[in-house]
Amino acid sequence: MSKAELERKLAKIEATLGFDDKDGLDEYTPALLSQINVYPVKSITGIELSSSWVEKQGLSFDRRFMVADMNGRMITARENNQMVRVKSALQSNGLVLTYPEAKPLHVKFTDCSMAEVTCQVWGDEFQAYATSEEANQWFSFIIGKKVQLLFTGEQSNRQREKIQTNVSFADGYPLLLISQASLDELNQRCLDKGSTVQHSMAQFRPNIVVSDTKAFAEDGWKRIRIGEVEFEIVKSCMRCVLTTVNPKTAMRSEQNEPLKTLSTFRADEEGGIYFGQNVIAKNEGMIRAGDVVEVLETKEKQFYQDTSEDVIEAEPVKSIMISIDGNLFEGDNQSTLLEQAEKAGFAIANSCRSGFCGTCKMTLESGKVDQPDMPALFPGEIDEGKVLACCCVPKSDVELVS
Repeated sequence: MSKAELERKLAKIEATLGFDDKDGLDEYTPALLSQINVYPVKSITGIELSSSWVEKQGLSFDRRFMVADMNGRMITARENNQMVRVKSALQSNGLVLTYPEAKPLHVKFTDCSMAEVTCQVWGDEFQAYATSEEANQWFSFIIGKKVQLLFTGEQSNRQREKIQTNVSFADGYPLLLISQASLDELNQRCLDKGSTVQHSMAQFRPNIVVSDTKAFAEDGWKRIRIGEVEFEIVKSCMRCVLTTVNPKTAMRSEQNEPLKTLSTFRADEEGGIYFGQNVIAKNEGMIRAGDVVEVLETKEKQFYQDTSEDVIEAEPVKSIMISIDGNLFEGDNQSTLLEQAEKAGFAIANSCRSGFCGTCKMTLESGKVDQPDMPALFPGEIDEGKVLACCCVPKSDVELVS
């Protein structure tokens, strides 16, 4: 049946049942692959491709390099926002990296020393490979301390038993998928609140962007096929503070957007905020921009309470005193403990800056804080006085120890 014949048939059905034309056609219009993005170095600017070879460990060239401290622990734009200003270009023998205040860096595969280095991405510890001293110095200049650039090798050694496949330096899953309609819905909600800021897809760092869907249609997909590859949608992606960093300026949103708006309609009961779907490839193959997204199997969507209409009266700003390990400084009842400590010049160990890793966990000796229930806090720990500096807000004079 031709598209014209299908439209005429739908028109008759819709006229009989009283459906809106657009709503009726949406059910029959196939979703399309509109963007393919790779991020050669974890946390830098992405590259949009017209096609890509898909491997079990992710898209070719995606997150095959990572900046790490000298102990092998990952360094990301969550705590080093300037990393989003690093851009890259792929070459047959490696890649070229650029940064506004530095000379271009040519990273050739043949120049990598390939010495084994034990590294860590969240809780996963595995063997990666050293690149070159030149690359280490280039990124050390950007980060402001001595770091190293690591390479996964042709095949990543990082095995994730949970999903039965190996993964590159990505946070936890090989691929991330978001629909354009979902971003449009977010931006419309921001406009409805009077915000003039429109968020870009680059803030969410997806590998696969699909068009011609309803907002959050991807929440209900379980298996899809794009081009030669079948994908499984594993779980929704919990978002962190990196989404609040402007990809062009590397500046954090003072209003904590888009997380603030997303929290009103995409948060679960524990306070986790979700946008996009983590995906794994079931086979290797080629995908191309413009490919049809064929939905093979669906699932029930996760329910999120919409609280966007709730009116919450803003709390007046109050000056308070904060003591961390005996270091006393003046703060307020508006910003997180971590942000205020850093502003005052006190260092607190941290990593994800969004309540997932527990690196910034502290004990509240006295005073009151607003501490949401986050994944890094185990059952009962809030009652024991445990708080996360990255996401708790002091509400009175407080004393904490690390």
